[in-house]
Amino acid sequence: MLDIAGNTIFLTDSGGDRPALLFVHGIMMSHAVWRHQVAEFSGDYRVVCVDLRGFGQSSAMTPDISFEDHAADLAHIIAKLSLTDVTLVGWSMGGAIAQVFAATYPRTLVRVVLVDTTPQLLASEAFPHALPAEAAMQLGQLLGSDFAQGCAAFSGMIAPEDAEATRLVTEIATATQPAIALAAFGNSGPRSLIELLPDIKTPTSVIAGADDRICLPGASSYLAAHISGCTQPVAWIKDAGHAPFLTRPTEFNAALRAALAG
Repeated sequence: MLDIAGNTIFLTDSGGDRPALLFVHGIMMSHAVWRHQVAEFSGDYRVVCVDLRGFGQSSAMTPDISFEDHAADLAHIIAKLSLTDVTLVGWSMGGAIAQVFAATYPRTLVRVVLVDTTPQLLASEAFPHALPAEAAMQLGQLLGSDFAQGCAAFSGMIAPEDAEATRLVTEIATATQPAIALAAFGNSGPRSLIELLPDIKTPTSVIAGADDRICLPGASSYLAAHISGCTQPVAWIKDAGHAPFLTRPTEFNAALRAALAG
């Protein structure tokens, strides 16, 4: 546990002085989603998995938490743990936070890996590669009226190809405080990070499930094409949805190793 800005931030840390992999989960999730990567990479890297402020076992003084707040927490974690040669691996909302982090703290990282994420959650005329506002509104209304049912519906979209993974993410999601979850969706919806992408000059890789129904494949392609530091196409994980690290861990870990090799 670390005390950061009055909040208690939970993390796991494999320790040592090796290059660090800092894993950041998505909305309503926790460090537990990275279990296959902890097992795979702890022999070669210092693996740190954080529970973002308000999620998992971390506290929050207020539910109104911005991407910039989360990014500042990550900067404190890197400094307090004296992490070196840091690769930031961000999934979904964690990937949006990674985009903000890379643009704000450009000298802190050696690499960014964006996993099934997007620079803009809701579709617009300028960015059609996202969810229609109506679909997001329906999910928000369901979470507001029946939180458990909303969590089940959302989790079913994350990993429809794997029943065990769906059970895991449903369990994690339903443990989230409703006020935190609703505020996170509310803060994420209006945000567009498209203008930040040219400022991300840190070497960047994009990995995505080819069948993602939440952060659509077009968003991953857009990131790969518009981030200054990204010089390779998307590493697609076949037959995988929004959480390929859980449902196709062998293929995902191979793609992550390739990204780390640069």
